[in-house]
Amino acid sequence: MNMMDMLMALIAVVFFTTIALIYNQAMWRQADNLSDAALIVQASQLCHMTLDEIDAKLFSKQLAFANVNTQYTFTRTHNAPHLSTSFTIQSVAADCDSVGNNLATPVVNNIYKRVIVTVSGPSGLRHPVSLMRLYTKTNLNI
Repeated sequence: MNMMDMLMALIAVVFFTTIALIYNQAMWRQADNLSDAALIVQASQLCHMTLDEIDAKLFSKQLAFANVNTQYTFTRTHNAPHLSTSFTIQSVAADCDSVGNNLATPVVNNIYKRVIVTVSGPSGLRHPVSLMRLYTKTNLNI
């Protein structure tokens, strides 16, 4: 084996090692993205679950519209054993105007309520997930 053959073998080893490292790095990054996506989907589902609970209770008249602020301002923990983690759910309900802005002064018998649900969790969830829903008082949810 002469010097040129050795150089070509060395270049081939470096080339294939570099390709293998780039491929493995991309696979690890993809696995990290999938883990992040699973946490975001779970956090979004927890937000929707809380907001849908309000919808259902208002529709079935188990919750008076005036009591939304008191019953849905809370912080609680939800365990997710399938992900081996837990999430913190924070719900804040308040009176608002027709587009969801805070009221400068309280209005008696206000017909709009805003509920913001924020879910934060494990270190894999890089940013808290937050959803907001506006509720309007109707003859169905008096």
